[in-house]
Amino acid sequence: MNIGSRYNYYDILELNSNSAHQDVTTAYERVRATYSGDNPALYTIFSEQEARELLILIEEAYAVLGNKNLRAIYDQRLLSGRFQNEELSLQAILAASKQMTTEQKPEEKKAPYVKNDRFEEEIASCALWNGDLLKKVRDYKNITTNKMSEITKINSYYVTAIENMDYENLPAPVFIRGYVVQIARVLGLDDKKVADSYMKVFKENNAQK
Repeated sequence: MNIGSRYNYYDILELNSNSAHQDVTTAYERVRATYSGDNPALYTIFSEQEARELLILIEEAYAVLGNKNLRAIYDQRLLSGRFQNEELSLQAILAASKQMTTEQKPEEKKAPYVKNDRFEEEIASCALWNGDLLKKVRDYKNITTNKMSEITKINSYYVTAIENMDYENLPAPVFIRGYVVQIARVLGLDDKKVADSYMKVFKENNAQK
């Protein structure tokens, strides 16, 4: 693996820039298994800290390349050669995606559901978001876990882990926040408000373990 450039996500996942979308998940799973902390050979190549940083980069690379919209923004920036490394980071790509969505305001297809005024009021006034409430809203709006995964390109395994607030099966907090932002947008929620609240609850819960 060539990690000379922190934000060359193709190198991190050992992919070519023209690799098909379906190859990204396969590459991610292969690389993650190879560089997993469960592989004792890993520590003959990297220190423990380097190994942790590498796994974070792998998750970050998948978060971008596994999402068609984010990958398109990333590719445009990477191939143009006009952007600094910081502008190729996950956070920079997510910010660019949000700006484009705000400017273009494309019409979104929403799953049909029976509106419940009481629950709508509860959603609007909610100040404390956790995984259980995200699941309730997703179920209420008739969006299955698989459909959420299809729309956001977030692995359904992570969608479920986010709803369960399953610390052991989620990547680093910076990636969790990015996933929550994408899920909140699909659910028609205030993504910043939901992500801020979710991460606060998430960190408090795990600090108690």
